[in-house]
Amino acid sequence: MQRDRHGRGMRRPLPSKLFRHGTRASFFATVVADTAGWLSATFEELRELKWKIEDVPPLGPGERLRRFSADKQNMTITLYRIPIERLGKNRIPDPRIQIEQAVVGAAAELIDRDPWELIHPD
Repeated sequence: MQRDRHGRGMRRPLPSKLFRHGTRASFFATVVADTAGWLSATFEELRELKWKIEDVPPLGPGERLRRFSADKQNMTITLYRIPIERLGKNRIPDPRIQIEQAVVGAAAELIDRDPWELIHPD
């Protein structure tokens, strides 16, 4: 099939911010790994930090949709990709920021600290 509309010739490919990093899931995993790696390297309490990524959290009746969960016994955070991507603030132009905020929030909950202390460790 030719992409020649109304005699104007071939169209150029549409620019896309969304898929320049690969798929949404691979972009999400890369941002999580980068952020968790930085937290592990920066904070002694998070040296043993492990993380998992799932699409959505398991929900029981009457439960709220969570963006992440923290397992203190195993030093593991679980990040739920779809709620983080879709329930974030639409005013944030870069999806990386929403993902980083979720990782920092989960890590802060894991060690009972305020997320702001992890962002600004001064």
